[in-house]
Amino acid sequence: KFGNDMKLNLYLIQPELRYWPCRKFEGHFLGVHGHYAYYNVGQVPFFSGMEDIIYRGDLYGGGITYGYHWVLGDRLSIETVIGGGYARMEYDKYRCAGCGERMGHYKRNYFGPTRAGVSLIYFIR
Repeated sequence: KFGNDMKLNLYLIQPELRYWPCRKFEGHFLGVHGHYAYYNVGQVPFFSGMEDIIYRGDLYGGGITYGYHWVLGDRLSIETVIGGGYARMEYDKYRCAGCGERMGHYKRNYFGPTRAGVSLIYFIR
């Protein structure tokens, strides 16, 4: 919760299975991921049309991932990933936080990028 009535609550889980064509934890890899999220977002002043609206709902889906893993030392690595797939969003739309007037229940389908990242990895042995 921020200074005004803006709300950004997001709980996300995104597990992944990976295939390493050569050596594990080194070089190229492919993956399959799934995702689930619960969100409660609203009254965001820097997005047009969201100043007085709250979205509350669930997101789920899955996709494929490509990544590369660079070994920097005995315990240190860097990894980049990019992935695309499907997400289904089911949410309720509310007019404002105070009055809680529900405007409707909506469902949306999304195909496109579903993850991107750079990770610094330290192996504990």
